[in-house]
Amino acid sequence: MNNLVTCGFSYLYSTPVFVIADPKRHSDAVKRITGATYFAEKGVWLFPAFLPFIDDVLYDFSVVYQEGVNFTAEAQEHIDRVRIPRVIRPDFVFVTKPYDHQRDALTYMLNTPRCGIFYDMGLGKTKIVVDYIRHEDQRALILSPTVGIQMWIKELAKHSNSAIRAMALVGTPKAKNKILEQVTKDMATPGAGVTVLVAGYDTAKRYADKIRAAFPYQIVIADESHNLRSYNSERTKAAIKIAAPAHRRILLSGTPTLGNPMHIYGQFKFLAPYSVPDYWAFTRFFLIKSKFNKHIVTGYKNLDMLNDKVQRISIRKRKEDCLDLPPRTITDFPFEVRGRQVVMYNQLVVDACAMLQKGELYEAPHAAAVLQKLLQVLSGMFIEPYPDICTGCALVHACVDQEIKPYTKNCSKQTTPPPQAITRLPENPKLEALEELTDDILANENNKMIVWAYFRAELDMVEEWLIKKEIGYVRVDGSNSNHAPDLAEKFNTDTPTRVYLAQIGTGVALTLTRAAYMVYYGLSYSLDQYLQSMDRNYRIGQTEKVFVYRLVAPGSVLEYVVRALEQKTNIADTITDKIDCILCGNSRTCMDNGTERFSEGCIYKSTMNRVITKPAVI
Repeated sequence: MNNLVTCGFSYLYSTPVFVIADPKRHSDAVKRITGATYFAEKGVWLFPAFLPFIDDVLYDFSVVYQEGVNFTAEAQEHIDRVRIPRVIRPDFVFVTKPYDHQRDALTYMLNTPRCGIFYDMGLGKTKIVVDYIRHEDQRALILSPTVGIQMWIKELAKHSNSAIRAMALVGTPKAKNKILEQVTKDMATPGAGVTVLVAGYDTAKRYADKIRAAFPYQIVIADESHNLRSYNSERTKAAIKIAAPAHRRILLSGTPTLGNPMHIYGQFKFLAPYSVPDYWAFTRFFLIKSKFNKHIVTGYKNLDMLNDKVQRISIRKRKEDCLDLPPRTITDFPFEVRGRQVVMYNQLVVDACAMLQKGELYEAPHAAAVLQKLLQVLSGMFIEPYPDICTGCALVHACVDQEIKPYTKNCSKQTTPPPQAITRLPENPKLEALEELTDDILANENNKMIVWAYFRAELDMVEEWLIKKEIGYVRVDGSNSNHAPDLAEKFNTDTPTRVYLAQIGTGVALTLTRAAYMVYYGLSYSLDQYLQSMDRNYRIGQTEKVFVYRLVAPGSVLEYVVRALEQKTNIADTITDKIDCILCGNSRTCMDNGTERFSEGCIYKSTMNRVITKPAVI
């Protein structure tokens, strides 16, 4: 027994770890053990001692230390304890009655301290988290999109009967610093202090160190965790950093990945660095790249193995399996482009095609500009772009690294955008189609409706028509999205308020079940935003049949966007590497056949010179 390696047990922050002494760090074999981390200051190796990773560690011990491992009494006691499944305490009282799927998630979280709750939108993930925090009686940091912060404050109060002391880290930099100072002060008083701190992802990025110093949290929640899909983004890096002190880490998302394996990488790194291999090993294992250009991904592989990994550390529930919701019908409502509108649209398409005659692919920024112009014209207006102040600027590379955008407060040249020139076309068939739908829907005095738009200029046009028709409404855009929960409540409860008018990007973390009708005046590039907005009124609490209308001009780029969204294609990705497909006359056939760019059947070749087909005009 004396020749066996001795494995002890301890806690790092609040995380249970196995400990093996190795003063000289002489063992290369130990690096093969899951989660092996060398703590040089103490001369020891540390390994995760919690589910599900503890099983991997114990197996790796048996491989590396074939003569066996001498577990200390504390280590063995912990191993035996982990084997006993945790259940919801008999004395735990739910403030609001849970559904069965919510109980399932709570039990799963009790046994898997680092996990993903990948439930469809509308299944009440916020209530699950509130019950979890109450059950564990631990302090929690919740990272949320800005639009969802106030919703969290309301839900924490609702599902805890205001027993949870919650605070939102919002406001100006001065206000946020003052809040953190107050949190620190309150923590010094026994029995007082904040139980839950809610912060936006971008706030957490800037205040990570101050939050960690002021608020000793044991749980960290990444709400809408698909915000961490880009592993190299400053947001994801900050979230991983801020999660370090917390043993319990939870991902919440209805759409954790949109078919791209890389979408899960940053989220898993947030849970535990050792949950996935290093970045380049991950890409080699799951991505298929063009033999002509290593930056072009042509497909994916080993997805069954990735799926097993995801299932092992998450619980997934679909809405149709958990709720008895009424039917939902999604219909494309056509409008005919005419007059000056069709002339401008077709000229934009022809100009875009002319720029491709050299056989070069569009760069991402220009591709986005092309698509935006086309969508603007289809909405009956044209927005003049802001002047380019980045070209020639000596700080442009630093701004790219720090994600500083022109005309924002950190821009070195100009912190606010100039007045934007917007030209409205004399005819707007799309607005006429919306007016026709609205008249029909609101003819029934009990009906309410949601109208989503992409551009603020679209909201302006719709708002003017609602005022003219004396229809009660609330409006939500980027300027007031922090008030979206209050405006949603007004829409749900105030009888004269018939229309919820909002930018599609604000359709997160809201319940709008008072409306059985929804109209997409504009569509977002982002599949995330589309799916999020689609489920605002199709969730727990909806009792009426739901009708969704998308305003689409047949043969236009809108038709491509709709088809891509239906096939769960992220248009935000498409505009960076598939604008050529949008302009291609074969796009409809390729989408139906599943033909990917550069694959067999595609007119483009994997070399840089290629023939461009004539784009579609309407």
